[in-house]
Amino acid sequence: MDEALSFRPFGPEDTDLKTFEVLSRAVQEHRVVRFQYKKLGARKPECRHVQPHHLACIENVWYLFAFDIDRGAMRTFVFTRLNQPELTGKRFTPRKDFNADEYLRGSFSVFRGGDDFEVVIEFDAWATDLIRGRRWHSSQEFLELPDGTSRFRMRLNNIEEMERWVLSWGAHAMVVRPRALAERIRKTAVELTTRYAEPVPK
Repeated sequence: MDEALSFRPFGPEDTDLKTFEVLSRAVQEHRVVRFQYKKLGARKPECRHVQPHHLACIENVWYLFAFDIDRGAMRTFVFTRLNQPELTGKRFTPRKDFNADEYLRGSFSVFRGGDDFEVVIEFDAWATDLIRGRRWHSSQEFLELPDGTSRFRMRLNNIEEMERWVLSWGAHAMVVRPRALAERIRKTAVELTTRYAEPVPK
């Protein structure tokens, strides 16, 4: 079977085994852990003290879902931006109100927001053949139209991740709703047009 089957994940992260061992132990033993964490786009990392609740691999990336003690709220941490994890001697009682599935219900992937968006995207016939038969989100509705195109609908609490997803389809996808997402795509298209207005140097 090894010769007949293979799995080739796209862009898997380089997961530090030591980091995984420390965090998985912290989750199992309900131990507070501290580490240095670099937020997206930040120049310097900062120290975090958290109560780890759950580990998840989403789109080939490992995440830690933990209660940030200093911020008083659940936070999501990416393994590749987390350094020097250390177990402390403090133990905690897991929060009964946390459930990973519920926590991510309104997210397209892992980002969370506080809004309620009805996202509607139209795909051409080429993209429809690729969209069909895949479960992209628990709330999705997929409608194929007589001309071979399709309309894709779902409800999300943020649109940050949707911008990247829609752009990955290029001209094969068009945002119908919400207007805020369509505007973000438009601005990105203008910036790209400006950036590539001149020939790319060889």
